[in-house]
Amino acid sequence: MRKLLVLIAVAAMAFGLFSPAEAAKAKSVSISLNPSPSGKASTYNDTSLDLSSSIAPKNTFTTIRAKVKAKGGKLAGKKVTVYATNMNSAAKQRVSLGSAKIAKNGYITKRFTPGSGHGGTYKIEIVKKAGGGYKAKTKTFNIRVFEFVSLATFYDAAASTPGLVSAAPMEKVGSGSKDYWSDSYALQGPGTAVYDIQGYQCFFFNLKIGVSVNSRTGGSYTVAQPGGGTIMAGTKAVGGGFDEPTKDQGKSIRSDLPMTVTIAGDQGTRFILGNPKISCTIPTRLAAAPF
Repeated sequence: MRKLLVLIAVAAMAFGLFSPAEAAKAKSVSISLNPSPSGKASTYNDTSLDLSSSIAPKNTFTTIRAKVKAKGGKLAGKKVTVYATNMNSAAKQRVSLGSAKIAKNGYITKRFTPGSGHGGTYKIEIVKKAGGGYKAKTKTFNIRVFEFVSLATFYDAAASTPGLVSAAPMEKVGSGSKDYWSDSYALQGPGTAVYDIQGYQCFFFNLKIGVSVNSRTGGSYTVAQPGGGTIMAGTKAVGGGFDEPTKDQGKSIRSDLPMTVTIAGDQGTRFILGNPKISCTIPTRLAAAPF
């Protein structure tokens, strides 16, 4: 037993751990979020990834800010390590964002750039290891990373009407120059397409919907969330252009409910769902490196 205790003590010294006496004397460390050196209020904004938009790259990164303090001591020049784990990914791999040096005023900053295809809710950890007379401290919080992805990502074939949906790139819904899309799907009515967006904190969607110029008849459509009501609905003639949600309708989406597109009409009714996109915390590059 005495040999075991000696070995533990030696190991503690070798790895820089505290003895009980040293641990009792070690200074406490605190890490607080959202400080601003200027004294102004500072908050973490969700990082919205949309690399195809005019706002890129402004909204493709965020800066992690924190203040590290020690009771009865100074930590200037010491380092913390920042880690990120995508909790929406299958692997939930914990990745180091690198170290950040503590400034004289106690502040640390670290840029977080997830990269396109890596949406998700990230658990962020700011870790100050024990050593040099200071106790260990970890501060944990979340950063949500949204990205616009095709609504087709969430298509639930088992819950949808069989044979309803098929790819239809560039199929027109009118004679205008903007009445067709490369990311486009035909919905051969009648029936319902179901999109299971539950669990990804989706907060905005957009789509174009109209009757194909190749359809035999016109018909009506309904975009809804069962249990949450109708989002938009309308009736369209053959080749009569497209409808799309207003900004308020796009923002009305709920993440705890599936989304449906229902087509009413006979079997000759062919609707086109054009460029359907939704902003969610879904990672679309699960197998790729997180950053």
